[in-house]
Amino acid sequence: MRQLLPTVIATVSCATLIGMAGAAVGQPVAIATLTSTEIRELQRLVPSTAEDYYNLGLMYQGEGNLPAAIRAFSRAVELDPSADYYFGRGLAYFDHGDLQRAIADFDTAIRYDQQFASAYYNRGMAHLALQDYSAAIRDFNAALEIDPQFVAAYYSRGMAHFDSGNIELAQRDYQRARSLNPTMTAKYYDAAPRPLTGGP
Repeated sequence: MRQLLPTVIATVSCATLIGMAGAAVGQPVAIATLTSTEIRELQRLVPSTAEDYYNLGLMYQGEGNLPAAIRAFSRAVELDPSADYYFGRGLAYFDHGDLQRAIADFDTAIRYDQQFASAYYNRGMAHLALQDYSAAIRDFNAALEIDPQFVAAYYSRGMAHFDSGNIELAQRDYQRARSLNPTMTAKYYDAAPRPLTGGP
């Protein structure tokens, strides 16, 4: 039940009362406040910490609302600049098609955590989309140095090699990806935009 705040009283004009059934002109109106339980619940639902904003960003990104996701991740970064929060915003920028901002955020995430294989990988994907194959290959190499079992990094490095004209290295990477995870790479092979992905 709401408590009335007796110290906050307003005198309401006739124009304000239009649509307020039963109210008399010039009568004081008490303003309702939230109970302490309701305030705690509202604080739980309204983001206040960097982690709250990060989670909100993930939710918006999952819903496809990329501008809202970017705003939420930006607030998380303001409150607590960390590798994860920059990485999250970088992914949202990437999905939104702003590859330069995505790269800048992945750069920052890597500065905060030089062992962040996924940041190297996703920066490589942005470079690949920009057709900067040598930068993409460097990033995929860095990701694989940190995590030699990173299947997607082998596959993506194979695409970068293929697009830069090095079919032999592309086939080698596709075979390595396939040996690590035949099921996952079969899906990639079937949907590959390249005419040659190394084959079975």
